[in-house]
Amino acid sequence: MSISSAPARVSGLFSFTAHLTKARFASRQGESLLYLAAIMAFIISSALALTVAGGTWMFYNRWQHPHGLLLEVLTEDSTFDIVPQSYFILAVFACALLIPATYSLASGAAVLGARGRERRLAALRLLGLSSGDVTRMALIDTLVQATIGVGIGAVIYLVTLPLWSRLTMLGMPLSAEEMLLPWPLTAAICVAVIGLGVASAWWGLRQVRISPLGVARLGTRPRLKAWRIVLAGLVLIAGSVAMSVLPLGSGVAGFLLMAGIIVIMIQGFNIAGPWLLQQISKLIARAPRLSVIWAARRIEAHPKQTWQRVVGISLLALIGGYMALMPIEINGGDDTAGQTFVQATQWDFTKGVIITLAVGFTLTAASIFITQASAVFERAEQTIAMYKMGAPLAFSTKVMWLETLGPLVFSVVLGAGLGAAMAYPMYRYATSVGVVSDGGPIVMAIVLIAGIVLAMVALWACRPLQRRVLATQHRAND
Repeated sequence: MSISSAPARVSGLFSFTAHLTKARFASRQGESLLYLAAIMAFIISSALALTVAGGTWMFYNRWQHPHGLLLEVLTEDSTFDIVPQSYFILAVFACALLIPATYSLASGAAVLGARGRERRLAALRLLGLSSGDVTRMALIDTLVQATIGVGIGAVIYLVTLPLWSRLTMLGMPLSAEEMLLPWPLTAAICVAVIGLGVASAWWGLRQVRISPLGVARLGTRPRLKAWRIVLAGLVLIAGSVAMSVLPLGSGVAGFLLMAGIIVIMIQGFNIAGPWLLQQISKLIARAPRLSVIWAARRIEAHPKQTWQRVVGISLLALIGGYMALMPIEINGGDDTAGQTFVQATQWDFTKGVIITLAVGFTLTAASIFITQASAVFERAEQTIAMYKMGAPLAFSTKVMWLETLGPLVFSVVLGAGLGAAMAYPMYRYATSVGVVSDGGPIVMAIVLIAGIVLAMVALWACRPLQRRVLATQHRAND
């Protein structure tokens, strides 16, 4: 008689996962808050993704099927077709800039409460489940969260469509019909957000190895190498050469090619960014203050995660700083319709950048909240131990603020400064010929400050969670 050593496949994983989720809500250990926070993250990311895509769809339809004032202008001067075409291309570029922030939020929601998940998976392994079974249960859990969040986000997108009628673009107010995406595109975006969350959860589980005895072992995180700087330099040089050689900015293909090259150059910054952040944190860790040292060590240990939180805002701040000084003027000619169109669209670019920045900051603030909420519960044992050793709650709070707000403010200031520096030569030339936009820098400064304040609010919202961790110093079911 032979005995098979292969683990038996467990059936009924959906019902078992639902039972465990119900138990998490009944345990009153903060797991329910993390579960709801993950759903909220998917709600925000899906609602904003659908809204931004709806705006891009609106610009595409106005370019392909002009009406109203735009049709009058095109009837008098067909060369104005470049204007709605440029609006559409800029909208596509804005969507590309928001992808890092959306990815950060969705992936953060998928791995929310990773430490608690590892312990649950370890307990399940002790009960006899195979590694494949616990992986499938974790993916089912994420799939349920993402589906609920995306469903609610889609409803919010549909409900808020009429609110956009207060905004004017291309000389005409927006309408709910124009912002409404066709159902195949809506379904594709929803599936993409859900798939992003499930893929992030699967990738996170690959970093953890749980033995049949319930021992969870995290994968090692090797120190980042300096080759990232070399590769980033090669990417930036190649992009600069391509920008000077290729025929860019001529027609739709030229604009899309230019946008593609810019996106590739941005990847160069993404390659070098984590390494630079790690090196800077190593220098800051030599500071005399303990809270600064602690925050710098955390950043040094997780430079990729820290950079992922701030890279989207850095890019948006760069665009904001560039558009704040970049003088954009539409010449409408001498005809009546053209002059009316110019007056009606003089603030369109500023409004578009403000909307993009607002969406990006909202995504980042939500990502900061769920990331820090997860970290509070994952570091609960450490926080309690330090508190018993005499470290006050204010110390942990200060470390949390330095760890998050420091890189965020640095990335915003750096991005806005680089963008303004890129636009300054043309700004000086435009000023010399009398083309000046006085309100742009002020408006952009207000938006950037508001974004930082929003991130501070997200950090402040995590303070009650820290108090709850200190108040709950034992498991309720022990």
